[in-house]
Amino acid sequence: HKFTEVSRLNQTVKNLITVVWVNTKQTKQLILSSLKKEESCLKDLIVKIDEQKKEIEKKDESRVLEIIEEKNALIEIFKNLEEEVETQLQLLSQREIEGLVEEGETIKTSIEKLLKTIVSMEEECENEIGLKMKEIEKTIFELQKGKKISKGYGGVFKNRPLISRKVWSAMRKI
Repeated sequence: HKFTEVSRLNQTVKNLITVVWVNTKQTKQLILSSLKKEESCLKDLIVKIDEQKKEIEKKDESRVLEIIEEKNALIEIFKNLEEEVETQLQLLSQREIEGLVEEGETIKTSIEKLLKTIVSMEEECENEIGLKMKEIEKTIFELQKGKKISKGYGGVFKNRPLISRKVWSAMRKI
């Protein structure tokens, strides 16, 4: 009777170990899958930033704003994937995480490179927008300056006719 109970207990332990092993493997696969989706999301973001740069050069403000909204959607997807990875990592032991790091090294390196590229491209866009803003400020300043100058002349010409009335009436007689 004891042998049967021990045998049943051994089988239960084996089943639990199998379940844990399968769950760990599934968790690792889910994490790696999420990381690949993050990588894809970042690649899509780079495409959008490149598109944004072109629209900034064309000075198409409405399209730039649309692209920013599209980028925000991609960033939100990325954040959700990142949270999913964090949640799944909590289910793994330190040793399992270390094993996962080795498996995911290529993806990690790729994601790091993509993030550096994104930061660099965003800085370029920011600089380009800064230059455009300076151009606009300069134009506004020149227009304001021109308006002040014309005000100085405007009063003189508005209050007095260009040709005196005497000259005007003499010219009409001719």
